Amino acid sequence: MPKISVDLDPEELERLNDYAKTQGVSTRSLAHKVLMSEVDRAAFLGAARGAYSVALAAVEDAPEGLR
Repeated sequence: MPKISVDLDPEELERLNDYAKTQGVSTRSLAHKVLMSEVDRAAFLGAARGAYSVALAAVEDAPEGLR
């Protein structure tokens, strides 16, 4: 399975490990969850931006009270 490496100083790694422990997951699982959440968030926001412009175009000719 492909892997990535992230350089952390000892204090950052300690903080990360401590936080993962409070969440009841491994540091690896936490890192995977955080990275994939960011990718999913970015995809959602991109789709929302596109949907917003489509919705505005769909109602641009509607009477003022119906927009």
